[in-house]
Amino acid sequence: CLVSLLSPLSSHLPLKNSNSSSLTMTKQYIYFVRYGLTKYPLVEDVGPYDSPLHPIDGYEHGIAIARRLAAMPTPPDVVYSSSLHRAVNTSQLIVHALGKTKNSIRVEDGLIEWLTPSLTVEPDGTRLQPRSVQQLVDMTFTEIDQEYQSVNPIATDPSTTGAPYFFESEEYLMIRAKVSMQRILEHADGKNICIVSHVPCAQAMALYLEGAASIKESKIGPWPLGGVTMFTKEAGNDGWKLEMYADTSHMPGDYKNGLKEWSLPCLTKK
Repeated sequence: CLVSLLSPLSSHLPLKNSNSSSLTMTKQYIYFVRYGLTKYPLVEDVGPYDSPLHPIDGYEHGIAIARRLAAMPTPPDVVYSSSLHRAVNTSQLIVHALGKTKNSIRVEDGLIEWLTPSLTVEPDGTRLQPRSVQQLVDMTFTEIDQEYQSVNPIATDPSTTGAPYFFESEEYLMIRAKVSMQRILEHADGKNICIVSHVPCAQAMALYLEGAASIKESKIGPWPLGGVTMFTKEAGNDGWKLEMYADTSHMPGDYKNGLKEWSLPCLTKK
């Protein structure tokens, strides 16, 4: 992991907000979401890598996530999503809970799964093929903003620094996450945003925003299904504050306790 992007494992409970001095100041919010249970469990080096949500449990999880975000004192204004099926499924549920159904999902290549062989290549050599926006719209994801152009599109090689490409090292994923986060924030222009992605990309983005001096000092840790993370930034400040990490208190049943966790390799070595 890039030490410069990096901070002790936290629980899946909200972190205490020590910032009580300027409630009248405008804050910007970033919510990171991991989807719920998928129809086909993803097995590393086996697949499948682009499953929809489970038609019962997965949708129940997605609805719980969506209601959680809609009930926040400051809910997101716009949703940026990976193009993979489980992420767009979840994003669709979120925008409906927010009452935003037209041109409300921005499909962003920079949020795609970590493009490493163990998460993208099946035993027969078949490689993950992300769907286009038009293909997703044709699948009934009509909430997608078809005018939105990805701010960090997939490249065929790493000559475009920070662009997602097959295949990425963990160190390169950190660079991709930083570039994607910077460009999304610039595009969002101060709006409160929700990012629906995958643990590797979301953890890498969280490490960048957190800005810890080292992995050992980081609060970024295992991320369970349905976990919601929240960063805030006061108007006029450059730094982001981690206020909640991988919280699953909104999830039904045993998933409320945080199940099916995943972490980047660099974070498992802390």
